[in-house]
Parts: sequence; C-alpha cells; structure tokens
Amino acid sequence: MSLHFGIFDSFDLNHASVAELLDDRLRFAAEAERLGISHYHVTEHHGTPLSVCPSPNIFTAALTQRTSSMRIGALVNVLPAYDPFRLAEEIATLDQLAHGRLDLGVGAGVSPIELGFVRDRVDDARAVYQETLTAITAALATGRMTHDGTLLRSYDAALSVRPVQRPYPPIWYASGNAASAEWAGANSVNFVGRWENGAMADIAETYWTAWAKEDDHDLRLNPSVTDPRVGISGPVVIARSTAEAEDLFASANALHEQRILHLWHERGDHRLDGVFSTERVLAAGNGVYGTVAEVRDRIVHQVEHADINYYEMKICFGDITLDQAQYTARAVMELIAPAAREAAVRTSRFANAG
Repeated sequence: MSLHFGIFDSFDLNHASVAELLDDRLRFAAEAERLGISHYHVTEHHGTPLSVCPSPNIFTAALTQRTSSMRIGALVNVLPAYDPFRLAEEIATLDQLAHGRLDLGVGAGVSPIELGFVRDRVDDARAVYQETLTAITAALATGRMTHDGTLLRSYDAALSVRPVQRPYPPIWYASGNAASAEWAGANSVNFVGRWENGAMADIAETYWTAWAKEDDHDLRLNPSVTDPRVGISGPVVIARSTAEAEDLFASANALHEQRILHLWHERGDHRLDGVFSTERVLAAGNGVYGTVAEVRDRIVHQVEHADINYYEMKICFGDITLDQAQYTARAVMELIAPAAREAAVRTSRFANAG
C-alpha cells in the first residue's frame, strides 16, 4: 500500500465572495484529482467565518459531480449536530451519488461555542457522539435504524436508501492523542493527526500495535477496511523561492488564525491566543513551506520517522489563491510524492505491508 496524498479543506472566508471561493474549490478539487490526489476531505463549522460551507455534505454532493475517482467526504461530520436517522440517509445518498467513493469522517466537534448554536446542551457531546455512531453504523449496515435511545430518542424505521459500500463507507477519525489512536487502530478506523514535534511517530506506533493485535476484522467497527490509512495533516505552501513561500504562508495562516479565534474573541475569550500562530505551527512542524526541495526534505523526514501511509495537505487556506494552491499541489504530486513514497516503502514496518 503506497503513500497516498489527500486534501483537507476548511473553507475559511477570504477576500473573495463566497460564490467565488466555492467555485475555486470545485476547480481545485478537479485539478487535485487529475494530479493523482486520492482523497478530498472537508470540515464542518457553524456560525463562524472559519467556514462559509457549514454543511460538508452539500459540498461533498457537488464534488460527486466534479470528480470521478477521488475519494471524498467530511473530516468530520460533527455527529452531535445531527438527527441520526437523517444523517444515515444523507450518508447513504452521498455514497450513491459518488458511486461508492464516500469516506465517513466522524467526531464530536471541537468547539463548544459552535455546538451551542445547534444543540441545547454541549456537555454531553462525547456521549451523544458515541451513541449516534452506534445508531448510524447499525442502520447503514442493516438498512433499518432500530435504536433504543439513551441520550437520543428511539428509532424504528427503514432507511429510504442504502450505501453502495457495505456495510457502510469507511470511517475516518482525526485526533492527536494515543488513546484515540489505540481505539482507531483496534477498529481499523482510518486516522489522521498532526506532526507535533514528532509525537505523531509514537501515535502511529500505538495505532499499528493496536491494529496488529486484532486479527478478526469482522469484530472491528470498520470491518471492510483491511489496510487502513494512517496519516499526518497540515498546511503546505510551495513557491519559487523561500522568501515568497514564507510570505504566502505567514499571510494565509494569519487570516486562518483570525477565523479560528473569531468566536472566542467575539466573547472576549483569549485563552487560545497563540495556539494557532504561524510561529507555533512551524515550531511544532505542523506546517511546511518553502521551495520544492525544502518541502520535499521536510515531508520525507516526517515520513521516515512516522509509520504513515497517508499525507493530508491543507493547501487552500487563508488568502491563498487558486493559482497558488494549484502550484503547490502540482509541485507536491509531480516532484515530491515520488521521494516521499520511496521513503515510506524504505522505512515502514506496518503502513505499507498491505
């Protein structure tokens, strides 16, 4: 199983109109597929300029009509924000529209402020997430949601549509801690984290150790996935010179940081100040910029030190233009991917064993 490259997109408001931004993203996705990028994942945010596309499933539906081979989906659907029955039917319909190319990203949400816009309570989000995941996976697998609710209400109804992929589209999860990695590995759930000064190396090892212990795939939450993806996610900017790339990265990340902190600052809360700064992102190795050679060396270094088979790039963010994003994507896939894949084959113990 060779190293694959994917895209992570958050749709943060920039200086273009919303329509222009979304049109550019669709053009970018088509070019990404042409270049051989294997996955396009979109995020979910509400009530914030961090995303002008708060429903990831709407954009995923559009992607089904603009792409034909790339896997697509949310990373993640914030499960506590949905009625489980409706979400299960949406997932099944999207998989039909995509002809079996949908990825099912799941999570509890990272912003209590945003979750408060769509739920009366936020303190039970983790428990609601777990119960919702149980309800929708069972419904997608059987075609009927038969669920005795605890935090959810009870359901007993047939889905109007079932997914192409059985029992359901492959599940993805994003996190940065070992406990989540162990759960994901034991269940063959595709997993994405950040580099965090090399912490991803230990997290990937935790994942693969848990994955190797469970040899009965039928008992896993992701039973159809026998060769899961484990990867690093972060912003990538490539330009013709180091100085140009540095300026592009700094400008884009400053706007992106502003969008992330918008809801907190609106409420006078500055506890997260600095967490998403350019200095912090770069110091932790959670983002890379530079010339082709510089970015190649950084990506190869991460691949050599973490047992991964997936690299999810945030290329469109902040005020990055479509032309700049396409330049980075082409440089990665044409000039960097071959070296990164060779490094993955050379150093991997688990990730490329499939």
